[in-house]
Amino acid sequence: MPKLLSYRLLCFVLLLPLMYGLSPAKSEVPNVRKKQTLLWTVSWSPNDKWIAVGGDDSLLKIYNGKSLQLVKTFPLKSMIRQVNWHPNKNIIAIATHNDSLSILNLDTRKMIRLRGVKYGARGIGWNFNGELLATADNEGLVKIWKANGKLLKTIKKGDDNSYFSLHWHPHQNTIVVSGDDIRLLDTTGRTLKIIKHRTDQTGVLAVRWHPSGNFFASADYGHDQIQSLLQFWKANGTLLKTMHGSKAEYRNIQWNKTGTLLATASDALRIWNNKGALVFTAQSEDLLWGVDWNSKSDRIVTTSINGKIKLWTAQGQFIKQATE
Repeated sequence: MPKLLSYRLLCFVLLLPLMYGLSPAKSEVPNVRKKQTLLWTVSWSPNDKWIAVGGDDSLLKIYNGKSLQLVKTFPLKSMIRQVNWHPNKNIIAIATHNDSLSILNLDTRKMIRLRGVKYGARGIGWNFNGELLATADNEGLVKIWKANGKLLKTIKKGDDNSYFSLHWHPHQNTIVVSGDDIRLLDTTGRTLKIIKHRTDQTGVLAVRWHPSGNFFASADYGHDQIQSLLQFWKANGTLLKTMHGSKAEYRNIQWNKTGTLLATASDALRIWNNKGALVFTAQSEDLLWGVDWNSKSDRIVTTSINGKIKLWTAQGQFIKQATE
């Protein structure tokens, strides 16, 4: 299994049980100096009220979507690799470094364990209507689940190389997944297409369908002297566009809700149009790993390798940073 960067908190922070939005959460342990932690992932709630963040401190944190104030923390048993909000409910799917993948209902505080993922996963996501959930794990398996956590299907790919990302088609039950290659699957277990995105050996860390469903974007790691690539593809494997510009690996990419702009997280926040032209660049003092848009497509949130959570305009102008 690939070894992942690990930054542990020096102590657990206990938070007062607060209802969302009443006031910011406060630590019950005074005068504790907190260690910055790598934040892998961020997801905006469908109604824009909340932002979920996860990383190597094994804490799922919920922030106010406007003020960036911390309102609730859920301690988990493993480092968090991806969080994904349900399309229309107050429910979050959580992919972790070990076997503790779960579904958390924020209204009832009920946690459903996804059993059968042995070594953790990086990819997790709901289908377009929220009835199905898919995970792409570190054994090279894609699993399809019902919203109640019942396992429906396991899709093998012939080797145990890790998957890094997955994303459902916006209108149908087709999934694009990435690892050492890109694969398109359906929920019956059929592999519809396998794409080798370049001759160099480098992993594809993020894939995202365009909201139209007509094509998808992929973003890779690169390494040494190999530059990271951002690419657009048709579902049949036709390469539409290759973009250069990042000086580090692309960790995450997200289309805005209208499909006019794509935000990418790497050494900077870059914003591209749907033709592949770079339109805005926002410099960052540390590497960005998580990125997401709000539903109005006028705000972007990012997380970084040094634990920073920042809010930006759609033009890449800095607005504010979360403080705890």
